[in-house]
Amino acid sequence: MADASSPSAEEGTADGAMGEFTGDSPSKAVGDLAGVFRDGVIGAVAGFAGVVLLSMVLVVAAALGAFDSEAFAELADLVGLGAFPQRTLIGYVIFVGGGMTTFPLLFASVQEYLPGPTMALRGIGFATIVWTGFLPAFHTGQSGVALALYIVLSLVAHWAYGFALGSAFEFFAERVGGFLGGKGTVAGR
Repeated sequence: MADASSPSAEEGTADGAMGEFTGDSPSKAVGDLAGVFRDGVIGAVAGFAGVVLLSMVLVVAAALGAFDSEAFAELADLVGLGAFPQRTLIGYVIFVGGGMTTFPLLFASVQEYLPGPTMALRGIGFATIVWTGFLPAFHTGQSGVALALYIVLSLVAHWAYGFALGSAFEFFAERVGGFLGGKGTVAGR
């Protein structure tokens, strides 16, 4: 006869051990993992939407002489890929990757602490904060009118990014029941 204090057959399995470790059933842990993956895909889609708008404004800035796309090449240099002939393209791919991963994750983590009644407006505030790092990092010696245009257009580009990022997060939050383990992230809801 088995001792009541001895582990059951299920507890001896990896699934039982995981449940014992997390306090959740194995099926809940799998559901949480699926939710994390779902939220990651939503963040990537939201970030991509934002990067598309940001890039469109930067193209206008480049056409006006206020932004030099060679600034992206410095990103390739930072990761040791500056020796390749397409270093500007490599840098832009790194830039897009950050806009689709790092910043959406950061936004999802802090957005409920940002001012604004909607995620779209909080996205604009978030993007304004991010812009303060972009401004010196991508400055390529502009002065005079070009500098003024660089400041204004890069800010508008980031506002477009933040608006799209927040809008996409809000769009999906209303349809899939919130993010981050089921915690609603749309303020006031």
